[in-house]
Amino acid sequence: MMTRRRSVLTSTFAVVAIVIFSACGGSDSTSTGTDKSTPSSPDPDETSVTIGVICTSPSEAAETVVSAWEASDKAAALRCSNTETVDKLFKTSGASAEWVFQGCTTTTPEKSQCPFTYEGGAAFFTVTGSDAMGWQASSLSYSAD
Repeated sequence: MMTRRRSVLTSTFAVVAIVIFSACGGSDSTSTGTDKSTPSSPDPDETSVTIGVICTSPSEAAETVVSAWEASDKAAALRCSNTETVDKLFKTSGASAEWVFQGCTTTTPEKSQCPFTYEGGAAFFTVTGSDAMGWQASSLSYSAD
């Protein structure tokens, strides 16, 4: 009886080991590091969101928000802005916007003004933060010519 139980346990262990080895992609060949793989195509209906990645400068924050607005990607805009600013910007479509980034001017070490001009006016982003903690578009105002 004990021999039969050991035989069943040994067979079960062997099957489990084979399944695990197969699932891990084990093989007897040696990789040379030249294997190429083709990445799968992203689903066009999925929204791409990068979580935990900060904007590293005031200009990156402002330009990221505007680029996301032009692409109608609210989730991407929220990576470098707060909800209030994104909601204000997304009240209109950015699909055909022709905004020109004018750079950022530092007003204090933790605050910059980042204007974009367009025919008929300008949009001013106040960007706050730090290099260590990241930068975020914290407010938006408009000026008409």
